[in-house]
Amino acid sequence: MNKPSSFIWMVLILLIIFPTTAGKFIIDLTGGILLIITIIPLILGGIGWFTWKRIQSKVQTCKACGSTFLNSQMICPICGTTIKNTTDVLENIPASAATIDIQSEDIDL
Repeated sequence: MNKPSSFIWMVLILLIIFPTTAGKFIIDLTGGILLIITIIPLILGGIGWFTWKRIQSKVQTCKACGSTFLNSQMICPICGTTIKNTTDVLENIPASAATIDIQSEDIDL
């Protein structure tokens, strides 16, 4: 294998050290590449985290057997137990029952 000559390395170092157009281009290029290398894993990790949280919010656990499944099912696929949907329970309560009336009073000290 041919070893790159020291002349090429010296030219690259001089381009980076001296503020020429080519040196600035090399510095900007390496800075952009390093920025991309750092940002892409962070973006992918964030997307994965949001996706995982969204899937977790749609998963329901059976109280009888402990298996997990999506919220869209009303019957446990493992043991066949009917699952109560918590949103149905909340929808049947009238809003007036959940509202608290507050009255202000003046207090003389």
